[in-house]
Amino acid sequence: MTDSNKRISALMKRVREKGRLPSSDVIVRETFEGLGLVAGTVTPDDVLKNFNRYLHAVWGETLVTLERYEERSYSEGIPREFIQEFPEDFKAAAAVSDRDGFKEGFVDAFSRLYPMLRRAFLSVSQSRMTRGGRDFELQIEWLLGLAQIPFHKQEIENRTDLILPDLATHERNRTLSAVVSIKRTLRERWAEVAEELFNLRSPNVFLFTADQNVTQNHVNRICGQYNIHLVVWDDVKERKFPDEPFVLGYSEWADERLTVLRQLWG
Repeated sequence: MTDSNKRISALMKRVREKGRLPSSDVIVRETFEGLGLVAGTVTPDDVLKNFNRYLHAVWGETLVTLERYEERSYSEGIPREFIQEFPEDFKAAAAVSDRDGFKEGFVDAFSRLYPMLRRAFLSVSQSRMTRGGRDFELQIEWLLGLAQIPFHKQEIENRTDLILPDLATHERNRTLSAVVSIKRTLRERWAEVAEELFNLRSPNVFLFTADQNVTQNHVNRICGQYNIHLVVWDDVKERKFPDEPFVLGYSEWADERLTVLRQLWG
């Protein structure tokens, strides 16, 4: 990392800390509560019957919730930290403003600081991508919790696996359990994840994604090469892969595959 990148990285860290940008856990919880997806308001059966619809709703609304906090945190935090970090540039721009007017002073400040501003907003974009993956994992976990589906969370570098219903069942008889791996997009490092999942030799491995751009090549490799079920939005299943048995919509997964497995858990 260059000195400039380190400088902006530290600056943006201060912005987020001072602006008290909430964690993914807080953002997702607030989103579920705002949508009324809480215990006592929705039943476990309702969640399973509407799994795709509810997941899609919280997927979109979580970003709205995050943007609301970002606007409050970044709109004041970034300029204040820039003034603190680059006083000489603002002093020079102020001199231009005094001589040629505010507009010219603003242009001067923006020109001087543009490379750093670009890095700052790239940091915002990268933070969103990182949070997006974490948020998607939490959204699925929250829905499973509302549906009263037991799971064991197993965090490993580059992926989060959920073992349903628990690790003991999985270790005793893998035909009774399910492994859920979660990838927000298939641009992520899914290939090495698929290799590891394939080595589990479990018949019930599901790769969840929110990616709208799933291709036949993805299906050929994930499903055909690794025998992993790919779980996608219902509309992606219907439009692109209606005849691919290893590609499931979220509704099909929750209504059919999960229902069968639950019966085996006793």
